[in-house]
Amino acid sequence: MEGFSHGQRAFLSIVVAAAFGLAEARGEVYHVAPHGSDEASGDLTHPFRTIQRGADAAQPGDTVLVAPGIYRERVAAPRGGTADQPIVFRSQKRHAAIIKGSDIWEPAWESHGDSVWSGILPYDAFTDTAHLDGANPFAIPLASTPWSREGFPEYERHRLGQRGGNPDADPRIVYSLGQVFVDSLLYRQVPLRPELDAAPGSWFYDANERRLYVHFASGGPGGHIVEITTRRRIFAPHQRGLGYLEIDGFVMEHCGNQYPTDFWLRKSPQWQQAGAVGTRGGHHWRIHHNWIRLAQGIGLDLGLEGHAETDLESGNHRRPDSAGHHIVDDNIFSHNGGGGTAGYDASRLVLRRNIIVGNNLLRFYGKKRWESAGIKLHTPHKSLLEHNVLVGNHACAGLWLDQGAGHDTQIRANVIVGHAKGIDVEIGRTSDSVAAHNILIDNTVGIAFREAGGMTVANNLIVAADGTGIHNTIDRTRLENWTSGPIGVFGNIIAGERLIAVVPPNPPRIEARRFDGNIYGANAGDEKWAVAGAGSLCFSDWQKLWQDSNNGSDWDGGSVRSAGLRLTLDRQAGTLTVQAGIDPTRVQRQVDPLLGADFTGQLPTAGQGSIPGPFQRLTAGEFSIQLWAADSPVNAGSPWAVPPPP
Repeated sequence: MEGFSHGQRAFLSIVVAAAFGLAEARGEVYHVAPHGSDEASGDLTHPFRTIQRGADAAQPGDTVLVAPGIYRERVAAPRGGTADQPIVFRSQKRHAAIIKGSDIWEPAWESHGDSVWSGILPYDAFTDTAHLDGANPFAIPLASTPWSREGFPEYERHRLGQRGGNPDADPRIVYSLGQVFVDSLLYRQVPLRPELDAAPGSWFYDANERRLYVHFASGGPGGHIVEITTRRRIFAPHQRGLGYLEIDGFVMEHCGNQYPTDFWLRKSPQWQQAGAVGTRGGHHWRIHHNWIRLAQGIGLDLGLEGHAETDLESGNHRRPDSAGHHIVDDNIFSHNGGGGTAGYDASRLVLRRNIIVGNNLLRFYGKKRWESAGIKLHTPHKSLLEHNVLVGNHACAGLWLDQGAGHDTQIRANVIVGHAKGIDVEIGRTSDSVAAHNILIDNTVGIAFREAGGMTVANNLIVAADGTGIHNTIDRTRLENWTSGPIGVFGNIIAGERLIAVVPPNPPRIEARRFDGNIYGANAGDEKWAVAGAGSLCFSDWQKLWQDSNNGSDWDGGSVRSAGLRLTLDRQAGTLTVQAGIDPTRVQRQVDPLLGADFTGQLPTAGQGSIPGPFQRLTAGEFSIQLWAADSPVNAGSPWAVPPPP
């Protein structure tokens, strides 16, 4: 734990101890298998049939061990464990136990041509009855319209005079929470019946007749397995605030959860932030080695779900005063309709070595569609996010820190590729977070600070070829209690159409902007720096402005330009090649003990300073590193049966 403060080391020691405590738990082992019976004893030779039966039996210290197979159920643990005796749910073989929120659908099919067929949805197909707005996902409208379309929710907001309304929205356009899969491939919902005929690989639901139409990509239903979502969530307690649960090694897929529009408002509990896997405001969970995918909304929620006095489930279960202390490691979060993970007011989180790819699959984009990201956290105080790989989460941020990054939050050695914003920090307050040794490539904005700051950005590689490396903006019409705290940009390698664009340090509610020890991809005379009110600047004018503003310190005086900076990312192979174009040891800076080891785990050479970027082995020549494996889920194919419209 070199490089961390005493307080950080203590925090991480607690995290590690908790992880070992969970891993070493011993007690009764209840077995679950597809051939079992819930009337059995649950031992090895007489396993239960459902995971829920194991959950009902398990007490603190016990393990529910699940054999390979498909389990179509929502698992709702009725109790938590303790610090010394967690309750463990484990797949006997990693990713071989699959929990689905869907069921096979075999209706009395009615033909409407060669490829369009329909059937009636029975009332008794939907068994997850706890939610306030019902059990049938096909009968529940999405709170906001996906695919950048403007439909009934936006029309209603206009009619009621609410924020996010659109007078030109089409009130006939209604999307639901339902999902349809044919031979495990996702079919796309169309909101209007005439659209179905022109869209192979799609479906339409007639709520008045309870009739589901499917336009098969080829032929009719014969020989195909059709699955429809019949449950709202996959693994989530009914009781809130449970602690010390461990979920290890499952695939969890398909469920009809909501997009969390205005999830924090008291008036709309049914729209609260509820993941397919939901901690329900719990604490000290460990979630590892799972693959969570193809939820209609968010894959995993880690914090409080919404307003303190409301619950999205019947029974009005108490919302705890605090949530967090979760360890989320070595998971895959892919192709969820909204976001990969979300955490509302959860602190002391550890998210480590997760792969987060292809989320916001339904392209929620526009007003009141602001809750999508690979990882979205609200003020995650004292949290650690490290060595996660976030790639291609559509039209949203890779990592979004809303209401600021929080106190003592560490963002380290993550790979963030192909987003609107790589790291988005919004409405922050003065704080002391760190983003160090991250690799941010092909994001329109590498790191964005919107009414926010309070972060040291150090030794990152930030490449925004057609955008801006670091962008700091202020919208003074926003009346929230934000303070755009100090921003320090030290020891980074930055390339892009525009390198840095910030607000000056002197207006009210804005603190210092400081820079030094960076390598910038620029030629002499390039105007790739900008300050609000001063326009685009060449490097020497940029330096002069900050030399005057910062009283002669931290004015980029120790930074250099490199016209020879070159970077190549082979996404299929997962390899990155860097050519600095200059000898990076020319730009050494004094080692900041907060920064710790670099992306590869290497500390600066004893007696020498830290060189720019996330690689202490970087030289003037060529440097290559493997960011992800060629067979990684990053390169997995599309889940769609037919490619959706762009």
